[in-house]
Amino acid sequence: MARYLGPRLKIVRRLGTPLPGLMRTDPDLRRPYPPGQHGPTKRAKLSDYALRLREKQKLRFHYGVSEKQLRRYVAKAFKAKGNPGLTLLTSLERRLDSALFRAGYAPSISAARQMARHGHVTVNGRKVDIPSYSLKAGDVIAPRDTSKMKEAIGQNRQDPNNLSLPSYLSVLEDNSFRVTVAPAREDIPVIVNEQLIVEYYSGK
Repeated sequence: MARYLGPRLKIVRRLGTPLPGLMRTDPDLRRPYPPGQHGPTKRAKLSDYALRLREKQKLRFHYGVSEKQLRRYVAKAFKAKGNPGLTLLTSLERRLDSALFRAGYAPSISAARQMARHGHVTVNGRKVDIPSYSLKAGDVIAPRDTSKMKEAIGQNRQDPNNLSLPSYLSVLEDNSFRVTVAPAREDIPVIVNEQLIVEYYSGK
């Protein structure tokens, strides 16, 4: 499935939970039911499969990855040591576009992805234009000196709607920041049950 480009509030209502990477500000849930003709009245009990699918979709839409990309992350998590669910979450959180969003460079992960793809940031002094680039402890991310987005980045970082800075990032001078440690479970900003995601892909 291709990356979603449609109405964001529709996805938030369908999944029933805020997705900061998709919609940073609190969504208007005056209609706290799924979209569509039967949304207000249909209260069907979700099957076990539907519950697992919904958790997987939360992760997909928050980080803005395609199904094919997510499957690759899941395959790597299954092969790695430790809890595959936690490994999956931290791998997604270590993406460059996710880190730019969490540092306040951009108002959404999709905007951060575009910023990275257009070469507006550097990692350890070198231009990186791959949004999925996996950061590690010690990496320093900064706006490019020649970037026309430097002023916008400074303004974005002052936005009161930004998420709180996660524990794995520390702010340096000139709007740059450093990855200090690997992301922890409490740094994941989306409410998701990773065990259900593991179970969803275990049956594939």
